[in-house]
Amino acid sequence: MRAILFFYVFSNICTAQLYENTKNSPLSVLSVIKKDHYKPKKIIEDFNPLWVDSLKLILPCKNVPVPKRTMRLPNAPRRYRNGIHRGIDFFANWGTPVNAVASGVVVRADHNYKEVPADFRVDMLKASAKVGNTPSDIFNSILLGKAVFLDHGFELVPGFRAITIYAHLSHIENSIKPGYKISAGELIGKSGNTGMRESTIGSKAGSHLHWELILQKDDKEIFLGRNMPNPELYYMLKRIFQ
Repeated sequence: MRAILFFYVFSNICTAQLYENTKNSPLSVLSVIKKDHYKPKKIIEDFNPLWVDSLKLILPCKNVPVPKRTMRLPNAPRRYRNGIHRGIDFFANWGTPVNAVASGVVVRADHNYKEVPADFRVDMLKASAKVGNTPSDIFNSILLGKAVFLDHGFELVPGFRAITIYAHLSHIENSIKPGYKISAGELIGKSGNTGMRESTIGSKAGSHLHWELILQKDDKEIFLGRNMPNPELYYMLKRIFQ
C-alpha cells in the first residue's frame, strides 16, 4: 500500500513540475532532438580542458568567487543520493542576485515549482539508494528545485552545444520564460535552497546557487570538468570566470 501511495504522489508531483514546460526532463530539455526521435545521450567519460581554453564567463553571483573546496566542485561524491556533483556550488546568501554567465536563450524556467514534503523527499532518496544512482527524473524535477536552463548554442564552446543550469533558486524574474533571449550578465533570479532538505522544513539554511555547464556533441554529453582532479579543476574554473 505504501509503495502504491509513493508512486501515486510522485507521479502527481512530476506532472505539476512539468506543467509549465513539457520538455522539463533532463535530456529532453538538453536535446534539440524532437521527443518522437529522442534517444538517451551517452556520456563522454573524460573532460578535455583544451575544449574551454578560450572560454570566458561572467560570475553568476557578483563578488562570489569559484570555491576552492572539492565538495563544492564537479565530481564531488553525493552519497545521500548515490550520485556525483555535476556543477559548482556558489555559496551566496538567500536572495543574492543570479545573473546569466553568457548570452543565450531560456529553455526552462520553473516559475510554478512547488516544494515536496520532507518525508517524501526522504523516500525518493531511499529509492535512489536502491537504484544505485540518482534517477534523472528525481534529480531534474525535484532535487534541482526552482531552476532555469539556458541554451548557448554552438558558439560558446566551439564544437559543442552548451547548456547552463541555475538551480535552487528562490525567485525567477517574470521575463525569464522559454524562448526569451537573455544577455550576458542579465538578471535571472535570486539564490535560495529550493529542492534541498532545509527548504522542505521551511528553513533558509544552506542557501546557494548550484550552477552547471553541460556540453553536447553528436549523441554524447559531458559536464564541465568531469573526472578532472583538484587543484587542476579549480585553476581551470578560476581562469574561465571573470
